[in-house]
Amino acid sequence: MKIGIYCGVDVGNVRDLTLDYIGVDRGVSHLLKQNITPIIALGDMDSIEDITLLNGLDVDQVSSIKDDTDTALAIKYAIAKGYDEIDLYGVTQRRMDHFLAVLCLLEQYQNYAITIYDQQNKIFVLRPGIHTIPKDGYHYFSLFAFKESFITLKECHYLLNHYHLIRHDPLCVSNQMNNDYAIVENTESVLFIQSQ
Repeated sequence: MKIGIYCGVDVGNVRDLTLDYIGVDRGVSHLLKQNITPIIALGDMDSIEDITLLNGLDVDQVSSIKDDTDTALAIKYAIAKGYDEIDLYGVTQRRMDHFLAVLCLLEQYQNYAITIYDQQNKIFVLRPGIHTIPKDGYHYFSLFAFKESFITLKECHYLLNHYHLIRHDPLCVSNQMNNDYAIVENTESVLFIQSQ
């Protein structure tokens, strides 16, 4: 099952209007602006500007003094409800510490299909295997290792054959697909970023 989560940063419209959405803190107002009523409003609500927006919604307000970010709580909520695919919005730009925390969550929950979207990027984890990645309107792609992985890249500008990619190696930045797809083979999970 698939669900969307919209957090505090306005990154434009969602891509899939057929999904249910969780509004996280100010993400509630971003959803309501798109005429989407979230199935739940979740978070400490410390950045929501108009608290009356919560009227009539199912609200799970938590303390601002907590061990998890609001985004982490929303992902845990979705997983507990049986969702295994999540479109995640509103987590890029602004505070880099929160964005890095989200990247930690992608690594932590890599058995779930979590995809981050904003106006320029699509970010997700590629689990070990051979993948055909569609261009999907993006111009560039990059990948980064969570831990050591051997990478083969085909159908792209910069080919690799069983390259040993380690965590702090930025070699795989800013590649381009030759046609409408690229083929990626990786032995361990990697972070995959498509950019406009």
